[in-house]
Amino acid sequence: MRAEALERYGGEVVSLVVAPEGLEAGEVVDGRNAIERDWLADLAPDGAVVDLEDVMGDEVTIPAAAGAPLTALNFRDSEDAVEVPSGRVALSLPVSESLGLPPSAAAGTVLAAYRVSDTGVSLVSADLQVLRTASETSVVGARGSVTVAASPGAVASVLSASAEGTLRLALPADDVPDLSEGSGVAPTEVMPEEGGQP
Repeated sequence: MRAEALERYGGEVVSLVVAPEGLEAGEVVDGRNAIERDWLADLAPDGAVVDLEDVMGDEVTIPAAAGAPLTALNFRDSEDAVEVPSGRVALSLPVSESLGLPPSAAAGTVLAAYRVSDTGVSLVSADLQVLRTASETSVVGARGSVTVAASPGAVASVLSASAEGTLRLALPADDVPDLSEGSGVAPTEVMPEEGGQP
């Protein structure tokens, strides 16, 4: 499925270091818990690790989600570390033109995340909290990333939509009652105006 997604999306491919089973704080990177995997450069997170040798033997300070690329964020000193809210998982999402990251999104902003496809729109997470805004990245071809805190149950869906290029972010007002009302099926045809041709 991943190979098909890469082929469908197209673009420059880079090799990134990924934690297949995830890594907890305090774990040391070795050849068993981290591997190199092809990744689209446009979807590479900020500060992504491109060579396993660069982090071999290093201790993880911030947990990495299963299947997510390792970044400099995972090896930050406590002074530079992003404070992850209790019960949340920090994710670094690559910023692209289609992501729709609001320019006003600053640390503390709460965003809604949707998966947009030919068959419809579905809510992935109603409460992604911005921890760090987009910044320049060291990965060639990438456009920076934004670090967000997600609930554990939303991590897989957010990462999957991000990898597919179908993730879209929105900034809801505080008084929006039910974001799930925005989910639905994309129309298969457009109804003609009265008296018009189909």
